[in-house]
Amino acid sequence: MTSFWLFGSRKTLVFSLVLAFLLAFSIRLYDLDDLPLDFNPARQLFSMFKARGMYYAMTPGLPEWQREIAIRQWQQSPVIEPPVLEALVALSYRVMGENLIIPRIYSVLFWLIGGVFLFLLARQLADTTSAFFALLFYLFLPFGIYASRSFQPDPLMVALILAALWALWGWRESETWRWALAAGLLNGLAIFIKNVAVFPLGFAALALVLERGLLPSLKDRQTWLVAILSILPVTVYTLYGVFLAGYLGEQFAFRFFPNLWLTPVFYLRWKEQLEGVFGFSVVLLALAGVLLTRRRVFALLTGLWVGYFMYSMTFAYHTSTHDYYQLPLIPVVAFSLAPVAQLLLERAFALRSAWLVRLTAGIGVIVMVMLQMWTARVELLRNDYRPDAEYFAMIGSLTGHTLEPVASVSQDYGGRLAYWGWQINQPWYDESQLAMRQAAGLDVDLASRFGEFIQGKRFFVVTRLSEFERNPALREILYNNYAIYAEGNGFVIFDLTQPRKP
Repeated sequence: MTSFWLFGSRKTLVFSLVLAFLLAFSIRLYDLDDLPLDFNPARQLFSMFKARGMYYAMTPGLPEWQREIAIRQWQQSPVIEPPVLEALVALSYRVMGENLIIPRIYSVLFWLIGGVFLFLLARQLADTTSAFFALLFYLFLPFGIYASRSFQPDPLMVALILAALWALWGWRESETWRWALAAGLLNGLAIFIKNVAVFPLGFAALALVLERGLLPSLKDRQTWLVAILSILPVTVYTLYGVFLAGYLGEQFAFRFFPNLWLTPVFYLRWKEQLEGVFGFSVVLLALAGVLLTRRRVFALLTGLWVGYFMYSMTFAYHTSTHDYYQLPLIPVVAFSLAPVAQLLLERAFALRSAWLVRLTAGIGVIVMVMLQMWTARVELLRNDYRPDAEYFAMIGSLTGHTLEPVASVSQDYGGRLAYWGWQINQPWYDESQLAMRQAAGLDVDLASRFGEFIQGKRFFVVTRLSEFERNPALREILYNNYAIYAEGNGFVIFDLTQPRKP
């Protein structure tokens, strides 16, 4: 009923969509040449090491000492998901040179492409106008703006989840082999890129299968095609990584914390994460929106919410402590808000003249988009990380850019020192690492581990002084037993080969 009422014509709709995507792209370019440390820097550095190592391995003519360090850092980085994005970035470095803007642009483009599929699906779940509101939520949620600029596979995963959901819906609506093939391939690609995509996609597909009827679906060869294509790529990758290559064997440690399910603090922290990303009232409103939909839409949205719940319980510690673990929920909330927007618009058009509703809604949309963009702009300008590159390069020059690791208490588990300082380092346990081990029921005796930890290392580098201050036992060991090799603004380097003179 309200499909084009808010816009008046298809041309106005097209103009509004183009403008929305241009604005969304422009705000994500703001301050993009700053170092990518404004959003979960430790996770971004993880991908940066891989991309740089691949680039140095395939590019002749680069300094040999940097090549050795870059490749070592890449090979020592743990492998979780297949490094598809990192390989794409490394190839792009070969063409355009090493520039950290490149992976951020990729992430932005992936997120915007995901918005196209979100709009295409949302207009089938509700109507065109409501789909436009869902798209605006997806494009201009401040947290989504920050996250979609980050160098990590999550923006690509979200885009592929949206494409796969669009194909799943097309398959269930048409029940043709072409759509079944598209749904299976896109499902498989999304789950291959990051296996946690199996939760929203798996439960959404299951909900649509159950809505149709379990027995008819099990007898349908298309269902089996979608299922096999969905799990085949990640199954082959996992079996190879665990049993043949062996690099995935240790990646399942510190991932599952079922003991947290019985602790109230887990649910409080989980709520805090939702509050910080969306506002908890928005989540509740989205949940209410699920109840306003017709049967098949209700099944799809319910499957997505159940998938998110199972995902959050499976990765309980990370869901309650890492905000980017909420990224798969952003499109789910957007889809669930579309029926709410549809109901409000239909009610408004029934009570008031069309021109007044259009004017009021148009002004409201403009104001909200501008406020969200301004909020994002202020946050992006809050910190300037550019000096960090020079600072950690100076620290690395003091330690000699050695292949032998130094011990460290440094930002992002030593990531900044490793990347811009070209210094391989092994970080000492910080508060978050200790908390994770305590959540797993492990007791870490730091004093007894210190001797083993510094074995074969010459330097202990401290650049995270606040963390150092909170560890009096470590401070006492270092200051009482080892000479200071270098000290300056915000850092101190201990020489582990030189005892402190009384």
